Amino acid sequence: MNNLDNFIGDSDSDKIENAIKACKNGEFMLPSRAEIVKDGRDYWLLDRAVLIPENTTILLRNCKIKLSDNCRDNFFRSANCGLGINNPEIIRNIHIKGEGLCVLEGADHPRSTGDSSKVLAFPCPKRPEDLCRLADWVPAERKSLGKTSFWDEHSHSYGTDAGKKGESQRGDWRNIGILFANAENWSIENLRLVDFHGWGISLEACAYGSIKNIDFDACMAKEIDGLLHNIENQDGIDLRNGCHDIMISDITGGTGDDLIALTAIAGPEEYLPGGSLGSTHVLHNDWTRRDKNIHNVLIRNVKGYSKGGICFHIRLLAVETKIWNVVIDGVIDTSPEGFYSGGVLLLGEQDGAYGSNQPDSISRITVSNMLCDSSNAILVNGYVANSVISNVMNNNPAASAIRVCREGGLKNVVLNGICTVGEKIVDEDF
Repeated sequence: MNNLDNFIGDSDSDKIENAIKACKNGEFMLPSRAEIVKDGRDYWLLDRAVLIPENTTILLRNCKIKLSDNCRDNFFRSANCGLGINNPEIIRNIHIKGEGLCVLEGADHPRSTGDSSKVLAFPCPKRPEDLCRLADWVPAERKSLGKTSFWDEHSHSYGTDAGKKGESQRGDWRNIGILFANAENWSIENLRLVDFHGWGISLEACAYGSIKNIDFDACMAKEIDGLLHNIENQDGIDLRNGCHDIMISDITGGTGDDLIALTAIAGPEEYLPGGSLGSTHVLHNDWTRRDKNIHNVLIRNVKGYSKGGICFHIRLLAVETKIWNVVIDGVIDTSPEGFYSGGVLLLGEQDGAYGSNQPDSISRITVSNMLCDSSNAILVNGYVANSVISNVMNNNPAASAIRVCREGGLKNVVLNGICTVGEKIVDEDF
């Protein structure tokens, strides 16, 4: 473990980086800041991401880590990737482990939030009545919030970098809480993530790892200086293209967007090298040179909901790609009474949003033991083949247990023990 005397530097980021460099046997322990620095602040304040080198375990012990208002970066990132790194080398044996209560919390005034499709706005009021109150401050395209489409409403996200010369005016991979890329033999466990700036945890081309005992607290909005601001894309956990052989378990809490998402998107788009600031991906998107699919994923023991109210507990999205061999077992919708999110499980997407679905895009999926009170227990927007769905209960009388939105959406799919208090167990909406 580290020697506490190695916490030297002008800032908390300096202290932590110096201690990681000095640690022996690849094990670094970060305690409560109050144990090290006697200045009245009991949390660590980051100005930049903590980079995790190969063969390193970061042990967090009863501590809180917060992003400063100057930080436009991750909490933690695998040390092989980052700005200007086009082809990160594979990195192995990196771990983040919490002991006791370990909290990662976003900045009081984030410089940027959301993904690369979101334009920064400052202020960025969430409620229509606030738009009227701040009419002189809000961009013209935001003033008619109550009359615009869904995508118009969600095109902007809070960021104090809005309008600043030389700063990117969109979100990017730096808004992700924990970002690993091209990593093998890794783990992330026993953490609580609060008001993160984009996705909580994102993995790109990662394999042979696990995420467990993670609690989320985000709601696609944050009260800042007395005004509720829009904070977009607060997914909990995202597995991106090239991820395989991963276990996700014991996930709780609420997120602004999807709680867990497996999103393999490889539709037509402009080429961006790795480390570009124009993307929410830190890896390049030349699919002729890297794996674009997702497979061999186990998801179990999920208790939570999408506080944003429009998204899903679990989402599988394959566009010009394939997702296969996924086990989803044990999902409980904890939405408050009368609150209906988009649904519990979304399989595929409508054509056009990200590209086109293929008939064999999602296959060999097993879904079991799901309890919910939702707009949709399972929504099939794409194609699902050669799969099993069993023991699913939707307690919302106005909704079915399974809604299929396209002809041929379910092919060779076994349904067993599907129940709803509504009129239809399976609703074919086409």
